[in-house]
Amino acid sequence: MPSAEFSPLPTSLTDSLWRTLERDTLHSQQLAFAQGTHANHQTQFRAYLLFCSFFNLQPLPASPHQLACYAQFLSRSMKSPATISHYLSAVNLLHRMHGLAPCPHSTFEVKQTLRGITKTLAHRPRVRHPITPEVLLRLRRHLDLSCPRDLVVWSAILLGFFTYLRKSNLVPPSTNKFDPTKHLARQNVLVFHAGLLVTVAWSKTVQANERSITIPVLAIPDHPLCPVTAFRKMLAALPGQPTDPAFLLPKTSKQRQNCLTTSTLEKSFASLIAAAGFPKGFFTPHDLRRGGYTLAFEAGVPRELRRAHGDWRSDADLLYLQLSLRQRLRLPAAMRTVIQSRHERDNPQIT
Repeated sequence: MPSAEFSPLPTSLTDSLWRTLERDTLHSQQLAFAQGTHANHQTQFRAYLLFCSFFNLQPLPASPHQLACYAQFLSRSMKSPATISHYLSAVNLLHRMHGLAPCPHSTFEVKQTLRGITKTLAHRPRVRHPITPEVLLRLRRHLDLSCPRDLVVWSAILLGFFTYLRKSNLVPPSTNKFDPTKHLARQNVLVFHAGLLVTVAWSKTVQANERSITIPVLAIPDHPLCPVTAFRKMLAALPGQPTDPAFLLPKTSKQRQNCLTTSTLEKSFASLIAAAGFPKGFFTPHDLRRGGYTLAFEAGVPRELRRAHGDWRSDADLLYLQLSLRQRLRLPAAMRTVIQSRHERDNPQIT
């Protein structure tokens, strides 16, 4: 079989094509991470490179002593040992991205430094508080549901609570950045008499359209926390097209289309929390997801169903649970019941 022959291309053209191929390869590698993860990596890379520049150190490859000193340097401005560990892991990723062997971030010197930093900082992570139905009712008192804007905010809050959707799914970062393939659009929410059927094709755990998530939400007739009633009223007040954002806001003179965004949701939510008498930062929109999960746990819903509803791909859902003393008393009470029943069995009373 004759060998294939190619006419050589001009060197300038092959160089240009090679640069294009390298650029596309780098772009594909960057797409391997979620957008938020990629942004975090860039911040961590910059921090390490600035550290090396300030102390006139060679960034790569990093020695164990250099990493230990970097951890100590970070501890001067960071309060969380876990955050420092993440920054060290970013240095390891930087090594891999440059074709180097993994950096020695688990050596004795680095581990000892981290242990000492952990004791020195004595950091206790901020306690997160799940939003309860009682809290939602308190927030509702500070909304005027005859106002379309308040109605939209309320509908988004209830949908976040009952669907466990992350903020990045509920609303876009800005009106201009709304993407109907990623953010919740009107066509993603099927409304029927008994409830809602919410379909999500992109999320923190679904990045390549490899599957879709369908989340059912049932109506709570004649109840102020009914998510279906709130969503129906919002649709009637602010009708839109199937590909429009789910949570449209009244149009302004400057914008042809206006919708609830990450910023407006966070600000509206913070204002409600303050108006209801809670300390600043006591609740965040993410606590809606935490609250819905906790309520399902209290109702005795199996963990498999709770995980599927919120699309958890790891054991992170267990971190959402903060058991009350009343709930924890169920364990010693059950142990006591077993012991008492055995005692009565082995020592029958003579009447």
